[in-house]
Amino acid sequence: MKGRASSLLLLALTFTMALVPAVLVKAEPLRGTMALEFNLAWFEVGPQEGVPDWVGTIEINDVTYGMLFFAIGSGKPFTADPPGGSVHFFEEIWAIYDMGDKVFPEIPTLDGWEYWLPDDNPPDELILCGHDVGITNRINSKYHMNGNVEYAAEGWEAYLGRNVHMSGEIIWDEITGFPLYAPGTFRMN
Repeated sequence: MKGRASSLLLLALTFTMALVPAVLVKAEPLRGTMALEFNLAWFEVGPQEGVPDWVGTIEINDVTYGMLFFAIGSGKPFTADPPGGSVHFFEEIWAIYDMGDKVFPEIPTLDGWEYWLPDDNPPDELILCGHDVGITNRINSKYHMNGNVEYAAEGWEAYLGRNVHMSGEIIWDEITGFPLYAPGTFRMN
């Protein structure tokens, strides 16, 4: 009987110890406020990973980080938006950077973005990035997108694989009809 009790205690301790690392790396959900500006030069080249269409900042826990979006497609199996023009589908790479004293290139511009690409050799400032797909409602100017974290720098590893949700409103230039700003919220589960 004494051996069985010892075995049960050992088994219980083993399960308890197996849970400790999972508890230690659990990260709280992140919430942030985005302030984004449209890169009008992007219209010159269209969707590609090399030039961001949205450039700006995100504030998380009273700390301001840089944020870029690179449009890479429609996010849908079809390439054109549905007739009528009331919605726009998109797919993009999103990235958050710890900027320190650095600044993004002035916008609008097509040059100087190579350094900031979240590719196979990401910049040191990159802390989180991933893909998302979303939709813009052209009638009420609301946007929302869902994605996930595909890269997390040292100290941010607990967020790798997390779901990301962003939403907000696009502010349009009344004269040109181009998008100007996209304030919004960022949530990570």
